[in-house]
Amino acid sequence: MARTVQKQKPIRTCTKTYANYTSFKPYIREDFNKRCGYCDDLDIYHGGARGYQIDHFKPHSIARFTCLKEDYSNLVYSCPFCNRAKSNKWKDIDGFIDPCDGEYDHHLERDCKGKIFAKSIIGFYIFVNLNLFLKRHELLWMIEKLEEQSKEIDNYLGILGEGHELELKILREFRKIQTEIKKYTNLFYNEI
Repeated sequence: MARTVQKQKPIRTCTKTYANYTSFKPYIREDFNKRCGYCDDLDIYHGGARGYQIDHFKPHSIARFTCLKEDYSNLVYSCPFCNRAKSNKWKDIDGFIDPCDGEYDHHLERDCKGKIFAKSIIGFYIFVNLNLFLKRHELLWMIEKLEEQSKEIDNYLGILGEGHELELKILREFRKIQTEIKKYTNLFYNEI
């Protein structure tokens, strides 16, 4: 079953103006749900806000975009991997799509194991130029999924006293987690 790359669509809400785009970092971090706008990796896996960067969607190093250097609507909260891969690449037609745009979801998807795929020619351009094929994106997605499942089990354990049906549900969830851990651990060991 395919799903969007982003768990929650980022929305730019900041209306402030600053002389230096780095001043926007706390706002862009919140607007992008503490995730890379491109690959959706959660920033806690890269040192939080300190490890994440601000990408200029339209590169300010290109003469016609220099006026957008301090423009909040041109900024993307980005992991260092996507930011370095994108760098100052730009293509006017069939190039990058702003991750805040709903169209982004029409060109990329994630499978049930967290792997990112291109759904179109534009998606392929983004996929290749941002290195979205890297296993790290898949592995971080898997880790986050496992952490969510662990929290779900903790919630079940909090209400354990309600009877045997709940205990069976907990055991089934635990079995799913064990299966996932084994699968992802094997994948991780094969990669290193």
